Amino acid sequence: MNVLTKISQLKDLTNNEKTLVDFIMANPEKIINYRPNEIAAESFVSVATIYRLVNKLGLSGLGELKIELVSTLKMNNENADIDFDYPILESDTPFQMMQNLGKIYKSTVDETISYVDPEVLVEVGKELHKAKMIDVYTASANLFFAKNFKFQMQEIGVMINVPEEDYIQNLSAANSDQDHIAIIVSFGGRGQVISAITKILYENNVDIVLITSTQDNPLNKYAKHKIYFASAEDHYNKISSFSTRLSLLYIFDTLYSVYFNKDYERNIKYKLENYKKINKELK
Repeated sequence: MNVLTKISQLKDLTNNEKTLVDFIMANPEKIINYRPNEIAAESFVSVATIYRLVNKLGLSGLGELKIELVSTLKMNNENADIDFDYPILESDTPFQMMQNLGKIYKSTVDETISYVDPEVLVEVGKELHKAKMIDVYTASANLFFAKNFKFQMQEIGVMINVPEEDYIQNLSAANSDQDHIAIIVSFGGRGQVISAITKILYENNVDIVLITSTQDNPLNKYAKHKIYFASAEDHYNKISSFSTRLSLLYIFDTLYSVYFNKDYERNIKYKLENYKKINKELK
């Protein structure tokens, strides 16, 4: 049963909830693209009403409602001329390849934005600031994006732990406690190491931010917060992870920006002063 059908069959709704249901049924695209306060203003209900309705649907947040709506509306069909898995044809010129990748990148950014619950970004930003240690767990090529996030944060004086080897990742998870926050990157929860690490962190009462696809992921139940990749690509059958890679970079850059913005003037001053020190020593 798709989410619009579920919404239409909800019972025992308040008058405000019925008003919101009517708005969603008439304007599903706006729900996907609007922030909670925009939805509330245009549908003439409160933000609290939105989240009550989300709870009645059995969803964990507005982000999951957006994902369900995207799936129902098959928004990716708008880009039917783009094959996310095979965007490069043998007959393409270099410029055609560049154009096709540009379409994928634009669609990827739009899809990533559509999945985000703004309230989750706010909460994750607060918890990153509160944590004494931020750990990032991932594997394979995604390590490069985790390391780039580590570099960005280090430039403003925040130390990030990005363990790489399997044993060190397990050891890091075992040593974690409530002073830590863990960012876990897992497209579908298939990796044995990441699965084991997630369970250890959960048992140690570590808050987990899971960056994942919109597909079912067995690790979802352990995550306090979920942020979703663009998920149009096949996990295996493709030329390269053009879309997923860009989506992950976009998410990490957003988390860095949210953290930076919390103490904006201090972070700018810190970066500039450190650059001056470095350049002075290099001259």
